Parts: sequence; structure tokens; C-alpha cells
Amino acid sequence: MTETTERTRRRRRATSAAAAVAAALVAIVLPAMTGCSHYSFSSAVKTHISTIAVPVLVNETLEYGAEQDLTDAIISEFTDDNALRVVGEEEADSILRGAVVLYERPVMSYDASGNPREYKVRVVARLSYEDLTKNSVVWEDEVEGWAVYSESGEGGALATEDEARAYAFEKLAQDVLSKTVQGW
Repeated sequence: MTETTERTRRRRRATSAAAAVAAALVAIVLPAMTGCSHYSFSSAVKTHISTIAVPVLVNETLEYGAEQDLTDAIISEFTDDNALRVVGEEEADSILRGAVVLYERPVMSYDASGNPREYKVRVVARLSYEDLTKNSVVWEDEVEGWAVYSESGEGGALATEDEARAYAFEKLAQDVLSKTVQGW
């Protein structure tokens, strides 16, 4: 066999090996890429929506001021995020309406003497986000926020019901913002 023929065979084998590696990569990478193709990292906010109105929520609980405090927390999250500008109802492209439907503070744990040691503040709001330009409901859901506190302040926990309430409202507001502007 001549030296030229041997070189040609080696090249063909190398080319075949490279083609096999490329085919294997395509077989692995392509399904992985298309398997994730339904995910989006872009904003779920419609391009025609740039503003949101957040009127004061209705309070269906006995907890005084829960509706105003939660409304304030939601407005604060939207203002900080700045994906949608918070405006009055007459100027808005979209609106978030709803009610605080549950506020509870059950005991979570007791000390050795049977006295309450930890409490959980739990807040649930029933909300509806509407596209006013298309007159359609974008989402409707119950959203929950909660926090645990210990009046003794054990383990760096929140120490008062007011602190836990504020934290629960903040977490609920963050979930509302995420449902409204984040696409998955």
C-alpha cells in the first residue's frame, strides 16, 4: 500500500470519527434545547401594558388595617420593580383587584410549661389581575404570605406579631409581582 493511500484512509477515519462525535453532540444537545423551548425568560407583561392600578383591597377579615397594609406592600413591590408603573385607575392599562380573605395567628409550638412559644401569621388574598385594554382577566388566584415569630426572640426569629405581619405581607406582595410580570 502506498503512503498516499494510507494517509487518505487515516483522513477518512479521522473525518468519520469527527462526524460521529458531531452527530452524537447534535443527538444530545438538540433534544435538550428543544425540551426547554417552552420556557421563557422574558417578561410576561404584555407589550401593550405599561401601567397598573392597585386600588385598596377589600378586608374580609377582622384584622384591622390588613387591606391597607397589604395594598401598600403590593404597591411598594411594583414601584421598586418598575416593570409596570403604578397609576390611578383612569390612567391604567391593567388593574389588580381583590380582597384579604384570611388573617390568622395560630400557635406553632409550646414551651415545657405549655405556654405558646411561636406563632405563625398567615395571610391569604383572593386577587384578580385584569388587562383593561383588552378587557380580559390575565390571572385570578389566592395568594398566601406567612411568617413565624417568637415573643422571646429565640434564634433570631421575628419578635412581634407586627414584624411577622409586615414580613407576611411583603412575601405575599412579592408573589403577586412575580405572577404578574415574570414569565415561565
